[in-house]
Amino acid sequence: MSQQDRPDTVLVIDDNLDFRELIVMIGQLCGTRVIQAGDCSEALRVIAGELPRIKMILLDYFMPGMDPPACAQAIGEKVGPSVPIVLVTAAIDPANRAAELHLDRWIAKPVDPTTLRELISQPIPV
Repeated sequence: MSQQDRPDTVLVIDDNLDFRELIVMIGQLCGTRVIQAGDCSEALRVIAGELPRIKMILLDYFMPGMDPPACAQAIGEKVGPSVPIVLVTAAIDPANRAAELHLDRWIAKPVDPTTLRELISQPIPV
């Protein structure tokens, strides 16, 4: 099976290219394919073509385009409840921001690379 076909793909949605590239590098170390989107509109297009392979989404709070609640809702509607969406944000009070987006999981930036590696390495949800 090629890496392109593997079901253990993580989508990172963040307007910070350096952060996205960090996630790509960590994914490579974990044997996990990482795809990127710079904003919510791009993410929705990516999801349309990659959905069967996506095991997790890492979502930034502050990005250009859609406001955070609309973005999280649109993504949630596309992927359904089987794909976890994790808020990764530098926003003040990340737990409150995650709750605002109806997300159960969050990580505060700056993120420890070990924390990201552990998150990305999680088994594919059943």
